[in-house]
Amino acid sequence: MKKIFTLFLFSNIICTLFAQIRYKDDVFSITRHADIEYGSNYDNKNQLTHLLLDVYEPEGDTAKLRPLIVFIHGGSFKGGDREDQSINKSAEFFARKGYVTANIEYRLQQTTFIDPIIDFADTYQWYRAIVRATQDLKAAIRYFKKDAAINGNIYKIDTSTIFIYGSSAGAITALHSVYLRDTIDMSSLFKITYNELGGLEGNSGNPGYSSTNGIKAIVSCSGALEDLRYMNGKKDIQYLGFHNNPDFTVPYGEGCFVTVACWLGTYYGDSKIIDRVKKIGAYGEFYPVNEAGHPVDQTKDTASRRMILEKTTDFLYRITSPSIPTFVRNNIAKNIELFPNPTDGNLNITMPKILQNKESILEIYSIDGTLVYSEKIKNKEIVQLNLTIADGMYFLSLKNDTENYLSKITILK
Repeated sequence: MKKIFTLFLFSNIICTLFAQIRYKDDVFSITRHADIEYGSNYDNKNQLTHLLLDVYEPEGDTAKLRPLIVFIHGGSFKGGDREDQSINKSAEFFARKGYVTANIEYRLQQTTFIDPIIDFADTYQWYRAIVRATQDLKAAIRYFKKDAAINGNIYKIDTSTIFIYGSSAGAITALHSVYLRDTIDMSSLFKITYNELGGLEGNSGNPGYSSTNGIKAIVSCSGALEDLRYMNGKKDIQYLGFHNNPDFTVPYGEGCFVTVACWLGTYYGDSKIIDRVKKIGAYGEFYPVNEAGHPVDQTKDTASRRMILEKTTDFLYRITSPSIPTFVRNNIAKNIELFPNPTDGNLNITMPKILQNKESILEIYSIDGTLVYSEKIKNKEIVQLNLTIADGMYFLSLKNDTENYLSKITILK
């Protein structure tokens, strides 16, 4: 009786899990680890700032390694923090799908900086703000690399699969951090500022670890880049962009900040960045939101915000799950009638009538997309299998040139 109950319970758990797809659906509840110090550095008032981040991870997750998404808030480099509701909600949203997400703070300008009439006149303050933010982002990435290397990888992060998501000033930070990797083509203002503040990597913590290796893609919401040439040679970085049109704060295309701060020079918004992405041969997607506003991923539950979350989910899923069979990822296959399920390996499959007189391929995949069994089937109403594969959860597929069937099976000996 105990064994029957265990099988029944396990079967229900399996059915629940398989009804949802990791990285695509809300599979998990989440755990938040708050106020983690990832580094420290001096701000523009020469005051030591302790740099903090929050980590959100899937609760009860048994995966050995999970992709990391680093979120960077906006606020014109003078305001905002990791409690930003838009960024918080996004970090939670993707953690429920199986990612580890981190919401970071970075050094802000301790002045009335970025008043469009007064403070933008101090161009060096603007460049210092970007440089400090990029240095802190890099220190945060190195923090997770260091943790994986010497602390046992507390958050079970796959450091070869990292995504950077920035909003407004956070997107500007992300774009310059990811694309501005060397001094080639660097503007004189950036050269002066980076030399003044400790170089490209900076001194915010966790030296000796790469801040660039493992970054697979960047998601830019209302971002801009000082010079598109910074992207040259970076075709390994995939790009996803969103931007309001018009945007009177950060240029949608080629233009000035807050429409009047042209003494900062011309910057290039997401609609221009996607053109360069295609030119250098990288993969990219761009979705304009044809209404005035900023930032494009505002907190309110609007149609545009829902679109951003949906497109970002699909974009990241395509990168994180390339090994899962296409018919599983697209979730378009019809069900197969089979019994018993769970099974000890002896499985009876009722062939769909449309396949009974045609040659079809029967395949079984593990949950990570590995093919573990394959057989050609023809002229059969019932197929009997005696599987000797390990206990676990699998996808069973029946297909030919025109039909595609899929079911989930559990091997439990």
